[in-house]
Amino acid sequence: MKIKKIPGSYIVLILTTCLALISFSWNINSWKFSYIGDEWTFYTFAQDIVRQHFLINPFSMQGVYGENPVLGSIYQAFFLKFFGDSNFSWRLSNSILIIPASIFFFLWVKKLFNENTALLSTLLLQSSFYISNYFKIGYVNPQAFTLFLISLYAASLVGESPTRKHMLFLGICLGLSFYIYIGPLFPFFVCPLLLPLLKKKTHVFTSYWLYLLTPYLVLLLPGLFDLQHWHTAAKKTIFFKEFHDNSQIIINIMHNFLLYYKNYDIIYNHFIAGAYLDVISGILAFIGSIIVVVNFRKKSYGLFLLTYLSVIFVIALTSPYAYAPTTRGIFFIPFGCIFAGISLSLLFQYAYFRLAVAILLIGIFTLNLYQSQIGVFKQTGYSQTALVLKELFLANHSPNKTVSLLLSSDQLYNFTDIFTLQEAYGLTKVHFSILPADYLQDIPGSDINALYFDDDKNAKKEIKYFVSLEDKQISFKELSTRIY
Repeated sequence: MKIKKIPGSYIVLILTTCLALISFSWNINSWKFSYIGDEWTFYTFAQDIVRQHFLINPFSMQGVYGENPVLGSIYQAFFLKFFGDSNFSWRLSNSILIIPASIFFFLWVKKLFNENTALLSTLLLQSSFYISNYFKIGYVNPQAFTLFLISLYAASLVGESPTRKHMLFLGICLGLSFYIYIGPLFPFFVCPLLLPLLKKKTHVFTSYWLYLLTPYLVLLLPGLFDLQHWHTAAKKTIFFKEFHDNSQIIINIMHNFLLYYKNYDIIYNHFIAGAYLDVISGILAFIGSIIVVVNFRKKSYGLFLLTYLSVIFVIALTSPYAYAPTTRGIFFIPFGCIFAGISLSLLFQYAYFRLAVAILLIGIFTLNLYQSQIGVFKQTGYSQTALVLKELFLANHSPNKTVSLLLSSDQLYNFTDIFTLQEAYGLTKVHFSILPADYLQDIPGSDINALYFDDDKNAKKEIKYFVSLEDKQISFKELSTRIY
């Protein structure tokens, strides 16, 4: 059957990529997306790189916490340097990656299947609440996701046409990926895409492999020599697993197949909650997976399925966790989008279904936008730091406002990064302090907004014995949160 192309597909791609950038950047400076785990150390490390005028070894493996490569932080530092030292610039460095991610994902799927499937799959990728929210975090992981898509495209180029230029491109991609989260696994991910080379006259291309291996090894060696010990490089692999029964690996494999429909992380984090795909995309992906399996003998479908299986098994075999972490699960999202895109592409071939395809895409985007901005927080609540930051935003409009977070014990809240947050968000004019509840009388000013967490009722009780409410204007606010 002759494939009817979507009219103006490239124009559509440009427009939706611009829309995706807006969607991915929406609220990146909001208190809602303010704090995840230990991400702020990546911010301060990027700041230090700028202060050092970028005089740092880009291939050093002694970055954040002494166990993260420096290269990803240098990328973030460029945004702090040229767009200003702020939270917005820092997070924008990740959000803007949706542009190259969309382009190379489209090119990869187009090379495997056709233009329609590529465009529809890319629209689904751009709609994903999972990717949108994941790109709002301050870790360097979104860089790994983008390099993953670029490497898939580069490997397809080599598999189809193993020229010197394509070999060089793939070698550089894999070499740079070594300096990013689980990037050393990328060669295993892309191997199935190189299988077409087995049918070619390999003796003709033998010398061409040097164009792949040379840049890969040249980029790889500085990092290997910089490793002080292998514990750091391998601490998040199967060599330091968190489980004792190896049957957990089989369970992890099974869970990886089901992530589109159920989340198997131990907690909801990184602004992600629930199944990896919305209900509409999930149904379409299930239908698409059947189509792929049925057509496995066809070259494109076979290569795609084998690549998907490669990612499933390699991640499961190398993961040290007894659950499916969000940070690794994101690498399955592109395949889910392609499964669903194959279903939509099939529907689009029939004129009477084209309106339905458009309606489905609008519905998918709407569901994901809701989940990204509202739904996820209804499921997870907000972090303690996010709620404190919200109060600082409110107080920012009143220069004489004093905000005090009361604690009955300094073990109830880790406030190490809160003052860095004030600087990053431009909230330094707010008089803010974290202190034991019985010190409240030492706060200057008469307008005091006293905050305490709902799991620290004793903080408010202690105030009654040390402060007369007649002497100071004190407003109490209970910060109720679920920490994810």
